[in-house]
Amino acid sequence: MSVNFDSVVTLTDRLDRLSNYDVTSDNVVVSSRAAKVGLVGFNETVEKPDRASIVGDSILAFVSGMTEQNQADIQHSYLFASLVANRQYPRDEQGKEWYQLFLNVMQDCGWTILQRYYDTVAASGKSFQMDQLALKILGSAVAAATVPGPTSMLMLKVAGDAIAALQTGGKPLRVFDQNIRDSGAGGFGVAACHETPDGEVILALGAVRFINRTNQTKVLFVDWDSGSVDLYRGECHMTMVPAVINRTRATIIARLGDRAQKRIEEYEI
Repeated sequence: MSVNFDSVVTLTDRLDRLSNYDVTSDNVVVSSRAAKVGLVGFNETVEKPDRASIVGDSILAFVSGMTEQNQADIQHSYLFASLVANRQYPRDEQGKEWYQLFLNVMQDCGWTILQRYYDTVAASGKSFQMDQLALKILGSAVAAATVPGPTSMLMLKVAGDAIAALQTGGKPLRVFDQNIRDSGAGGFGVAACHETPDGEVILALGAVRFINRTNQTKVLFVDWDSGSVDLYRGECHMTMVPAVINRTRATIIARLGDRAQKRIEEYEI
């Protein structure tokens, strides 16, 4: 299914497609947990910490100050779009098609895609780490978003912090590794999300797709031989359309079923 990002998409069109996308595949294993930190109630003089989530085979970092509803809408729409794309394009050589469909579904959920890019990418040096490559791609996506300098730096910082927090191990990293193995699609994403004082929600995404010609099983925090893998990069930035998200939210949650509550692993950064 192809959608022209520059065309007018009606709410009826969005709802019809959301109701018909195939999300029956259940390969993504993500378990939920209540936050075990920050149990003391926050007030207006105490700033909530930055947070991150493992959503499928992606890492989503949220700058502090984002409303809980917007954070949940991002998680749900991202998970839904990922499941649809994984279902239709499960093979690692289908990265471009996966990326295009993922963005199509995000648009149907209620996002305006402002910039998108997909192409091959070469790793620098004989060895590299996937997490550092993803952050570099994300940096390019944030730069293309032309947000103010301090905001750009903040978005990149929370993404870096989210990956650094994963490196300590624990359940989020185990969940991420399991999702990568189960999806078999050969890729992952790192996204930074920010809500402006005016309420605009911005999401910038750096995605890495790879065709691995070795028996490498770990993805993050290990050295990859640049000659053993074909690499592709996807980058984009988008903004939420609240009026549309408010109308598609119930459909997305209904299609996700209990995955809306059970398949997001959150952690503090």
